[in-house]
Amino acid sequence: MTERLSALIIGYGNPLRRDDGIGLAAAQQLASDLDIPGVQVVACHQLTPELAEPISRTSRVIFIDACDGDSPGQVICQPALRDPESAPAFAHHLTPAALLACAHALYHANPTEALVMTVNGACFEYGEGLTPQVAAALPVVTTMLSVILNTWFEGDRKSARG
Repeated sequence: MTERLSALIIGYGNPLRRDDGIGLAAAQQLASDLDIPGVQVVACHQLTPELAEPISRTSRVIFIDACDGDSPGQVICQPALRDPESAPAFAHHLTPAALLACAHALYHANPTEALVMTVNGACFEYGEGLTPQVAAALPVVTTMLSVILNTWFEGDRKSARG
């Protein structure tokens, strides 16, 4: 039997398109810094159907990505909702909503908590390295994730106590 996860964090993006790499950078940093049993961190270039399996083993998932917005470096966190209409039958790149739909269709999984954390990027041109505004947001992302995880796990501890 495969281990049940307490939470899954998936950071994705293309580090060769400057700020598009923020999700990947955040996941890589979290993977080396975060030491919470049952929390798995995945760093990848894009969301693929194979990620439906680890999603099926958790009730909580957080997606981290870059977005194009007006305020570079601004961090936005919002619920990720499953959208069965957005899950194409054969695709190599999915949205969080489509990936949640895949996890539901393939494994009857429906995480109780699913969030998308995005960071507004300043530059998505070819090149390496985050812009200063987005690089400055990296500690904000990791702090927000720590707060979210602590809130979730504190709720679990309270529920377990009765």
